[in-house]
Amino acid sequence: MKNKNLIIATLALLGVFSVSAQDINPNTVPENLRTSFVQSYPTAHDVEWEMEGTSYKVEFEIDRQDYEIWYAPDGNTSKMEQEITEADLPQSIKTAIASNYAGYKVDSVEKTTVNGSSVYEVELEKGWNDEKDVVFNDSGNVLSEVND
Repeated sequence: MKNKNLIIATLALLGVFSVSAQDINPNTVPENLRTSFVQSYPTAHDVEWEMEGTSYKVEFEIDRQDYEIWYAPDGNTSKMEQEITEADLPQSIKTAIASNYAGYKVDSVEKTTVNGSSVYEVELEKGWNDEKDVVFNDSGNVLSEVND
């Protein structure tokens, strides 16, 4: 009986994850969203559309960097995530890393923009075993820090 309950719980959990984001055919995306996307990102490739709740999410690549954009049903962008390089970080964040994380190297950076405000999740590494995920605002202030 215990195994049966575990199997049911596992299947239920998998069902929740499969409902939360579903790949959709690009032809079912409203024309205004597809047109806006193509005009804004004409060089995008590996484009995949999903539904997340009532939002349309598009994942794509440009110049080997990953992007994700969430569109509200009215066509407005509600959220954007993109990989960026260390060179693309605001100077305030570069300065904060140099001052507060001496000896660490930037491994990866993801910029998330919501309502015109951006945060930067920076994965820092020092040696083989010392890793940190640090989230900065545009001003270089640390919003969160987690040791990996």
